[in-house]
Amino acid sequence: MPDSNTVPKQLKPFVKGDPRINRKGRPKTFDAVRALAQEIAIELVRRQDGEPALVNGKALTTVELILRSWAQSQDPRKQLAFIEYAYGKVPQQTEVTGKDGGPVELVVKYVDKRGDNDEGND
Repeated sequence: MPDSNTVPKQLKPFVKGDPRINRKGRPKTFDAVRALAQEIAIELVRRQDGEPALVNGKALTTVELILRSWAQSQDPRKQLAFIEYAYGKVPQQTEVTGKDGGPVELVVKYVDKRGDNDEGND
């Protein structure tokens, strides 16, 4: 086993001007992936014989197949995801209270720029 201070031959540390360095960072959006996913989503689902799968006489798309499987799933997370896509997220109320349901108490301590406390200097 090589010791922790050795670098395997195939791994070389970065040097100044190395073209492998990604100066721009990761992409800010995944537009290409999103576009591909949307293309796949509207593809028709095919049966084993190559014919389009039909629901009520209408060709079934990949996204419709997924949504239908979520709606009929026994997994409550998939059911919730289906409902949220169909009708929007369920509002969640957030309530902040203090001790024993009372008001929130804030304690503000003054420290001047020299770092001296104002405590006990009345």
